[in-house]
Amino acid sequence: MEYIVTRSQLTSFLKRRFSIDELNDLVLLVKHRIEDEGIMEEMVIYDEIRNFLASKKNDDINDNGTEQEYWDSYLRYETPLVEFVRSTLNLK
Repeated sequence: MEYIVTRSQLTSFLKRRFSIDELNDLVLLVKHRIEDEGIMEEMVIYDEIRNFLASKKNDDINDNGTEQEYWDSYLRYETPLVEFVRSTLNLK
């Protein structure tokens, strides 16, 4: 089942898990790499989100389960972060 997440819902989901400063830094880093380094949007967004999540101590991402359990838990964070970054930078 897919859900349509509004910007206000997305922001509250992310705000509960990450600080505003962390989210702003992520967006600014993506923006900088797209504008100043000329790297493709998709590549930058996913690379920076992967780095961002790897730098956080996150017990919700299941590193000890099966590969499918890992990816299911990882995508719960990656998907809304991608949408947040795209929405904030007006990328679609």
